[in-house]
Amino acid sequence: MIKPNKYLDLDYSVINICSLILEDFINQNIISYDELIISIIYKIGEKGKEIVPYSLNFLFLLGKLKYYPEIDSFEILK
Repeated sequence: MIKPNKYLDLDYSVINICSLILEDFINQNIISYDELIISIIYKIGEKGKEIVPYSLNFLFLLGKLKYYPEIDSFEILK
């Protein structure tokens, strides 16, 4: 999903979903997982829901997010 091919719809790529997730962090520092899912569904549709976990993992591996399991929320690291 990261490496493009001729069959990949770029609207549903990991990189695009990551950019939409980072847009949500512009106004808030901490966002719950449910809020992120609702936001992505609102922006690109139900099909984007299955790509959100991969995008969150990608951002976490890059060191951009911190997860708080007790409140099921993510914080952006600057």
